[in-house]
Amino acid sequence: MNSNDDNNVMTDALDADVVALLAEHHASATVPAALKLRMRTAMLEKVAAESACLTPGFQTIRAAEGEWIHAVPGAAIKILHQSAHSPVVTYLARLEPGFEMPGHPHPYDEECIMLEGEMWLGDLHLKAGDYHFAAKGVLHGKLRTETGALVFQKGVLPV
Repeated sequence: MNSNDDNNVMTDALDADVVALLAEHHASATVPAALKLRMRTAMLEKVAAESACLTPGFQTIRAAEGEWIHAVPGAAIKILHQSAHSPVVTYLARLEPGFEMPGHPHPYDEECIMLEGEMWLGDLHLKAGDYHFAAKGVLHGKLRTETGALVFQKGVLPV
């Protein structure tokens, strides 16, 4: 990157009026090559970290990571995200073949995406790839699965 490229990056990053104001009130300075290199390296490392989703605010849980918790007989959950400020949890639920749970109301909105298997909510039949939303306050019928299922859910844990 040559000197003109450095100037273009600075100009692109700041609004023209900000660049003009800075130029007007500051004498130009020669930046030593070692400092330029250190600044450039730090900037590129930050861009690379953001690009790889490694900066604060990102969380990744690989399929083989995390802890499966035996929630109730026939069902295990893996919590993916939980905020200290809300009872709503994002989690995976692995239901064994033959699992059943009585219908229940939802104290908060709940979202569900079927990842594997099939599941019934009362008379509603859900298959892999289906999305289901239950609004706060509604009651669904008995949850059951003959095949077993892996479900992505966001809501309050029903256990």
